[in-house]
Amino acid sequence: MLSAIALTACGGGASDGGGSTTQVAQAAQPQLLATVTSVSELYVATTGSDTNSGSASSPLKTIAKASQLAQPGTVVHVAPGTYPGGFKTVASGTATARIRYQSDTRWGARIVPPSSSATDSAWDNRGNYVDVVGFDVDGSVLQQGTAWTTGIYNGGSNDSIANNHVHHISKAACTTGGGGIGVDSYYGGVNASVDGNVIHDIGPAVCADMHGIYFSTNGVVSNNLVYAVSETGIRLWHDANRVTVVNNTLFNTNTGISVGGGDYYHTAGPSDYNRVSNNIVYDNRSYGVIETGATGSHNVYANNLLAKNAVADWRLQNGLLASGSISADPAFVNYVRTGGGDYHLSSASPAIDRGNATSAPLTDLDGAKRPSGATFDIGAYEFGAVGGTSGSGSGSTTTQLPTTANHLYVATTGADSNPGTASAPFRTIARAAQVALPDTTILVAPGTYAGGFRTAASGIAGKSIYYVSSTRWGARILPPATSSNDTAWDNRGNYVVIDGFEIDGTTTQAGTPWSYGIYTGGSYNTIRNTHVHHIASKVACTSAGGSAIGVDSYYGGVMGTVDANLVHDIGPAGCSFIQGIYISTSGSVTNNIVYRVAEAGIHLWHDANHVTIANNTVAASNTGIIVGGGDFYRTAGPDDYTNVTNNIVYDNRYGISEQGSTGIHNTYTNNLVYQNASYDWSLKNGLKSVAGISAAPGFAAYTRTGTPDFRLLTSSPAIGSGSTVRMPTNDFVGIVRTSADIGAYQH
Repeated sequence: MLSAIALTACGGGASDGGGSTTQVAQAAQPQLLATVTSVSELYVATTGSDTNSGSASSPLKTIAKASQLAQPGTVVHVAPGTYPGGFKTVASGTATARIRYQSDTRWGARIVPPSSSATDSAWDNRGNYVDVVGFDVDGSVLQQGTAWTTGIYNGGSNDSIANNHVHHISKAACTTGGGGIGVDSYYGGVNASVDGNVIHDIGPAVCADMHGIYFSTNGVVSNNLVYAVSETGIRLWHDANRVTVVNNTLFNTNTGISVGGGDYYHTAGPSDYNRVSNNIVYDNRSYGVIETGATGSHNVYANNLLAKNAVADWRLQNGLLASGSISADPAFVNYVRTGGGDYHLSSASPAIDRGNATSAPLTDLDGAKRPSGATFDIGAYEFGAVGGTSGSGSGSTTTQLPTTANHLYVATTGADSNPGTASAPFRTIARAAQVALPDTTILVAPGTYAGGFRTAASGIAGKSIYYVSSTRWGARILPPATSSNDTAWDNRGNYVVIDGFEIDGTTTQAGTPWSYGIYTGGSYNTIRNTHVHHIASKVACTSAGGSAIGVDSYYGGVMGTVDANLVHDIGPAGCSFIQGIYISTSGSVTNNIVYRVAEAGIHLWHDANHVTIANNTVAASNTGIIVGGGDFYRTAGPDDYTNVTNNIVYDNRYGISEQGSTGIHNTYTNNLVYQNASYDWSLKNGLKSVAGISAAPGFAAYTRTGTPDFRLLTSSPAIGSGSTVRMPTNDFVGIVRTSADIGAYQH
C-alpha cells in the first residue's frame, strides 16, 4: 500500500509563511448545564458522557439523557455514530417552542440494538410537540433479550417523525403487532406527522401483524418510501380518523394501504374523513388500497396510481369509489422489487402531472419543491424537481443512474458467490469490481459495508465504470472489525465514477486506523456526491499524511474530478499533514463543502497543475485553499494554469495561499474570503485577487462546532457576485445555477 507515500502533504503552516498550526481558540462553554434555566441546544456524541454539560465541547453520551435535560425550544444535536436503542424520551415542547431531536448528518446517527435488549422499541417517544429528524434505525443485527417489534414508536401529541431511515425491524419472528414507525393514540396522542421517511424490510415473510407505518390517530402521512413489508405498507386502525395519506410510494408489501378503525382506545369510530391521494401503490402481494373494519362515508380516494397488485387494486366499503385513478406501470427510473433501485419517476411515467393539489405537500422526499411541472406528480418523488433543503447537505436521497450497457448489484443480503444480478446480488464492492467491464453500473443498495478494499477495474473513454450508491449516502463504508489497510476505498482503475457513498471513520476498530477516505490513483476518475467524515481523527500526526478524498499522480493518474462532496472532521487538531481534498494532478474541484479539517480544506501539491477550483465552501479549518507544487513525481512543476474562482473561504486560520512552486498563470477571481484569523490571501509572483469580496458570507446558520447550514440568505453578498467563467452547471444539491453565486449553493 503506497498511498501514504503518494499523499504526503507539504503542510499549510510549515512552508512559505504558513505560520503556526495551532488552531483558533474556541469560546468557553458552560460546564454545569443543570444550573442553566434556558437550554436552546444540547449535543450528543458517541465520545460524550452523561455526566457532561451537553454543550458542543462537552457532549452527552445518550439521547435519553438529553431528553431529561431538554426544555421547550431545545434542539438536541446528535453527532454521527452508533447509539444503542431501546430508550424512551418524555420531554415535551410547546406549540411555539418544539423539542427537536436531530441527527446532524442525515442517517449518520444510527440507532442499533443494544447487547441485551429490555424493550421492544428502538425509540419510544412519549413527549408532545417533538420532532425526530434524520436518524437511521437499524435492527439488522439481533442481540440478546427482547426483540424489537417497532422502530420509532410515538405516543405523544403534535409530533413529527421525518426524514428517517427505519429498516430490518422484527425480521426474525412474527409478533403480535409492530412496524417501522408507529403513531399511537393509546396514551392520548393526537395530530401527528410522518413525512419523508424510507422504511423497508419490516417483519418476516407471511406475518399478518407487521406494518411499515401504523397510525391510530389524526394527522398526515406523506412523502414516504415503503417497501419489503410483511403485511401493510401504511395501516390506519384503532382511533384513526381525519388522516391525510398523500404522495407516498409503496411496493412489495402484502397490502399497500389499509384504512379502517376498530379496537378503539378513545373513540367509538368509525375511521372517517380520511384522504388518500397521489400515492403510488404497486406490485404488492395482495391488495393495493383497502377499507377494513369500521369506516365512514366521507373518506376520499383521489388521483392514486395502482397497478400489479396481485388480488385487486381496490376494495372499498360504503359504496365509495376512487376518482382520478391510474392503472399503469409507474415507470420508475430503475425498479428493483427487493430494494436498491431508483424509485424516482422516469420521463415516461404516467404519474407526472397527474396528482391532486388538495393536501399535497410542497416538497418531496428529496426535499425538492413541488410542483415542478404543470401540477403535482403522484408518488414520493416529484419529477424534475431539484434542490433539497437539509443544512447538512443531503439533497436528493436517490442517486440518478447513468445509462450503461451492463449492470451489477451489491447488497448486504448478497453473497460473492452470486452472479451479481438484481435478484442475486454480490456482497462486496470489491467482488463487483473483479467482474466489471467498461460501460458498467455497479448499483450498491443501502446498508453497512466493511471498508479497506481496493478496486482496480478500468473503463474506457465514453464507457466508464460507475460505482453508485442507490440511495445517496445510504451505502455506508465503515472500518472493518480488524483493519489491515489505512484507506477506506483505494481505487486504481481508470475512467471510474464513485457516486453517492458515505465513508464514515467515526468508529475505530482494531488494526490499522484509516488515514484516507477515498483514494484514487487512476486517470479520468470522478468522485461525487459522497459524504466523507471523521477520517484520521485518531491517527498519529506524521509526514505519512492523510486526506478525506485524494486524487493522486503517483501511479500516473491525470484529470481527476471531485464534485459536490461533503467533507468534514478530518484529522487530529493541529496536524499539518492531514487534508480535506488533496489533488496532485490535473482536474477540477467544484461544489464541495469542506469544514473542520486539520490542515487545508482543499490542497494542491506534487504534480498539480491546470486545476479548476470553483464554487466550493471551505470553513473552520486551518487553511482554506492551498495552491502549489513540490516533491514532484512525474513533472518538474510548477503548479501553473490553476484557476480559483467563486469560492467561499471563511473562518479558517489562513485563507487562500500559494506555496511551494507556483507559476504566473494562476488566477484568483470572484472569491469571498473573510475572517481568516492570520490572513485572507498569500499569493506569489505578484498575483492578486480580482473581483474578490471581503464580507461575512451570510450563511443560513453557521457554527464552528455543530452542523453548519451553508445555504445563502437572501441578503448574502455572495449572490450574483460570481463569475460565469468555469462556473459548474449545477450546485451542491443539483440545482441548476441560474445566477453566478459564490460558494457551493445556488441561492
